[in-house]
Amino acid sequence: MVARHLPGGDTEQAETTAQRVIAWYNARLVDARRNSGRHTPDVVAEWRTARDQAVDDLNRLETTDPDETVQIALTYAARLKELQAT
Repeated sequence: MVARHLPGGDTEQAETTAQRVIAWYNARLVDARRNSGRHTPDVVAEWRTARDQAVDDLNRLETTDPDETVQIALTYAARLKELQAT
């Protein structure tokens, strides 16, 4: 369980957004496995790396200070918006 700085605050938002980004990458990675050749190996590797970074950042939320938590929340909100536009 991720520590909460404030109930319903930035940590919860950062956690939820990072989880949504991870889910987006996981769905693409599953599709790539099911439909080999549909995506280039480089694209799949980029998705895997980005997913792994998001997992690391999600886990880091357990120990981040409030400023870093806000930065993670903003980063993943922007990334999710970008991913949903593709």
